[in-house]
Amino acid sequence: MRILYHHRTLGDGAEGIHIREMIKAFRELGHEVRVIGPVGEVGGEPTKRSSVLAGLKRAIPSAAFELMELAYAVYAFFRTSVEIRRFRPHFIYDRYITFNFGTVLAANVNRLGLLLEVNAPLALERSQEKDERLFFKRLARGIESWTCSKATRTVVVSTPLREYLESIGVPTGHCIVMPNGVDPGRFAPNEQKNGELCRQLGLAQESFTVGFTGVLRPWHGLDLLLHAVARLAGQGLNVSLLIVGDGPYRGNLEELVSELGLSKVRVTGRVRHEQVPQYISLFDVAVSPRATFYASPMKVVEYMASGKPVVVPRTANFLDLIDEGVNALAFADGDVAELAAALSALYRSPELRRALGQEARRKVETRLNWKWNASRVSELMVHGSASP
Repeated sequence: MRILYHHRTLGDGAEGIHIREMIKAFRELGHEVRVIGPVGEVGGEPTKRSSVLAGLKRAIPSAAFELMELAYAVYAFFRTSVEIRRFRPHFIYDRYITFNFGTVLAANVNRLGLLLEVNAPLALERSQEKDERLFFKRLARGIESWTCSKATRTVVVSTPLREYLESIGVPTGHCIVMPNGVDPGRFAPNEQKNGELCRQLGLAQESFTVGFTGVLRPWHGLDLLLHAVARLAGQGLNVSLLIVGDGPYRGNLEELVSELGLSKVRVTGRVRHEQVPQYISLFDVAVSPRATFYASPMKVVEYMASGKPVVVPRTANFLDLIDEGVNALAFADGDVAELAAALSALYRSPELRRALGQEARRKVETRLNWKWNASRVSELMVHGSASP
């Protein structure tokens, strides 16, 4: 099949990974994919064009930038319409972004199926930002509801995100929950810890290492993880904490490490995504302590693919990914004592760690991978089940 793939992103960070992996998966399934958007096909690192666009966004006042976003929607309508005539796609795959009604409108006008991928309620998210709040808030929300409703079908990454979209007017049953995936070949089990990397990080290979990967932001709940690790250290357990990443919360994190008197905490700073698997291989257990209510944390699926026992909060978005007691352990959201208890149980039982890790890997191989997602999208759009 021919698939016209549209995104209006800079193609970096987690969004870039998602875009690249879905395009790769479509092509591995034998589909021809043409990509349109500000930076077109996305690579592993920011391009000159994406860097320029990012700088432009920072320099322009919010209201002016939002008008430019609306102008882009008009451009997207005409560009998509042209590509429909030239490429003659069987369907369009569109990554949702604020204010962009153009791609969905073009699909409707040209009577072509379109699957809309929604990763976040962006109108809500941007209206709550402290530094860059939406100026045309009501318009953004209206376009979000219209776009998600008028796509042939809308794919969302979590159950809470589906429920939120239905609460703002998207028809019940129109959205399909499809959590994020991973490339099982890139993230694979590795039971041997890299001794040289341990030495570089100052980690003892025999130490029980609790790990986290990602951008360091307040809403990731790393304060909970630090307090839980402090409890284990207070019980005399030989526990290290490895935090792989960097971000605006790092200063607060390091202050808390000092306050808690933790000596076995390492923060790596920024690590390229292709290097992340070797750091995960050092983990004895991987934790995602918290996330925004609608997120489908890609890090969790990467941990699972690596065969690591995972500990996550018992919230609906995480439960879309894991099966509690089968391939992961869960704790009450925000409960440090429960988190510490889960980590303690894994510390004391290598057998439990092994069993959870093996089941986690099995779920990734059979369901939580990009090729499964791409295959499901193709089925939805071809076999008639795309209609609500």
